[in-house]
Amino acid sequence: MKLKDILSPSFKDFLKPSPPMVVVKTDSDFCREVVQKRFLTQQQMQHAALRYQLGKSRSGRTIFWLIDELGIVRDGRLGDTWVSGMLKARVPEFRHCWHAEHCLFGLHLISETSEAAVAVIDAMGSAVILSELFPQMVWLAPASCFTVDLLAPLQGRQVILFPRTDATGSNYLFHLSLADTARRHYGLDITVNEVLEQYATADQKSRAIDLVGYLFEASDHQAANDPNSAFIQSEISLYPTRNQLLFQLNPLSV
Repeated sequence: MKLKDILSPSFKDFLKPSPPMVVVKTDSDFCREVVQKRFLTQQQMQHAALRYQLGKSRSGRTIFWLIDELGIVRDGRLGDTWVSGMLKARVPEFRHCWHAEHCLFGLHLISETSEAAVAVIDAMGSAVILSELFPQMVWLAPASCFTVDLLAPLQGRQVILFPRTDATGSNYLFHLSLADTARRHYGLDITVNEVLEQYATADQKSRAIDLVGYLFEASDHQAANDPNSAFIQSEISLYPTRNQLLFQLNPLSV
C-alpha cells in the first residue's frame, strides 16, 4: 500500500510538519461490517464513527485515530501499522518534529462528561460498539500494548477494566496487576470487571472472546435478555444505573 492511499482527501494536505488532520468517514470496512453483522444499526454506527473520529484509507480500511484529552492527534492505527511510521518513512520533516506519544483510543471523549465512569476494553472496535450499547460509560481502548502510563489521564475518574477472557486467565491477571499499579502510581479509582471470568464458557475462553463477543453470543442462550440469568444479575449489582438498558438490550435487534 502506498502512503497516498492511507489518508484522504489528498496526500498533499498532510505534507507539513505537524500531525495529520482527521478526516472522519462513516463507511469504512469496520463500519460496514458492524452494521452487516447487526452489532449496531446504521444510525448508531454513524453516530459512533463521528464521536470516535474514525477515518478511512482510499482502499476502504479503517483508521483508528488516537486523539488525546486536549484534542491533539497523537497517531493513527491502520491494521497493524502506525500512520506516524508510514509518514516518517516518506516525509523527512515528520522524523524530527512529530514524536508520536500514544494515548488510549477514545481519550478525547472524557471531556464530554466529568461524571461518567470510564470503561477500558482490549479492542478499539469493541469500544466503538459498546459506546452505543452502554452509553452511560465512556469506552476507551489501547491501540497496542496496554501500559500503566496510558491510564494517567484518567485520574479523578472511576475506571473499570474489561479484559478479554482466555483459557488460562492470564489476561485477567495482567489487568489485575495493571490496576494495582495504577492505584499505587496515580491513585486511580480502578477495578477489573470479572463477569467474563465468572460466566464465559470453557469454549468461549479458549477463543479469547471479549465483552462484545459474549453479549452477542449470549443472545443464543437468552443470557442477555433473561432477568433471572446470572449475567444480568451480576451486571445489575455492579452498575445499578444500567438496569433499564440491560433489560432493553436485545442483541438480535440492533
